[in-house]
Amino acid sequence: MSGFFRGTSTDQVKCVNAEQKLIKSLEKKGMFPEHFAKKVDITKVSMDVLRPWITRRITELMGFEDDIVVDFCITQLEEKSEKGLDPKLLQVNMTGFMERKAAPFCSEVWTHLLSAQESPVGVPRDFIDKKKDELRQKREEAERVQEELQRRKRDLEEAQGGGGVVAMQQQGQRGGRQGSGAGSVRRSSRSRSGGRRHNENNPGGGGGGGG
Repeated sequence: MSGFFRGTSTDQVKCVNAEQKLIKSLEKKGMFPEHFAKKVDITKVSMDVLRPWITRRITELMGFEDDIVVDFCITQLEEKSEKGLDPKLLQVNMTGFMERKAAPFCSEVWTHLLSAQESPVGVPRDFIDKKKDELRQKREEAERVQEELQRRKRDLEEAQGGGGVVAMQQQGQRGGRQGSGAGSVRRSSRSRSGGRRHNENNPGGGGGGGG
């Protein structure tokens, strides 16, 4: 594998020849996607953004985290070559680690690289869209939380205001009962006082009737 095996120049030549024969064989079988024909300028790509995705995707496909495979893949992408970055060679080299999962992985990598080099910031369009979705979801969640807090605040204020009204009504009812009782006492007092005055004006009223 270019950039991976180290040895004499003769060994490297044999390795390159073997790689090229394998690539041609796979080409005849249609094992490479069409977008592999498009070139990528890796200097236009933000590897700081792509590296975490590579780590996560390899872990998802392999079912476990393997730093060696991740580092090897990144090295293949960042390695300077006169012919430029070759996605077919990348797939062949990654197959030794990922077997059948190397093909879909390299296809995804190349798609992101093509998109990233067209971006002013070197970030794949898909990454930007997903980030926008995440921010939108966080904003909507924050708005829902704020609305819920406002609703609870209104409910609390209404409950407190309703309790005050009820207390005032109860106080008014007690005052009404107290006032009614005082009025009855005053009426009773006036009635007794009127009776006494009547008796005083007619001291013999009861006896005269009898005579």
